[in-house]
Amino acid sequence: MNPTSTPATITVNLTDLENLIRRVVREELTRQSRNLSILDDWSHEGPEDPAGDEQLLREAVEVSERYRVDKSGGKTLEEYEAELNQTDRQP
Repeated sequence: MNPTSTPATITVNLTDLENLIRRVVREELTRQSRNLSILDDWSHEGPEDPAGDEQLLREAVEVSERYRVDKSGGKTLEEYEAELNQTDRQP
């Protein structure tokens, strides 16, 4: 603040103050909500790693193929839900 300037007193009635606060909060929440989409913010992904991505894809395909051939290691959604329902019924 400039030492030669004089402070100003502004009088605001309570209703106007509440409306101003509500408007500022609403605008701030609207501004922040635009940035909440995961599609807009990829910072959680880390640096580019094509070799690592390729390795993860290969491993996922191998696991998927293994379960397709040998279903004993996996369950269908229906089997899993039935197991959960039986567990819920037990005392």
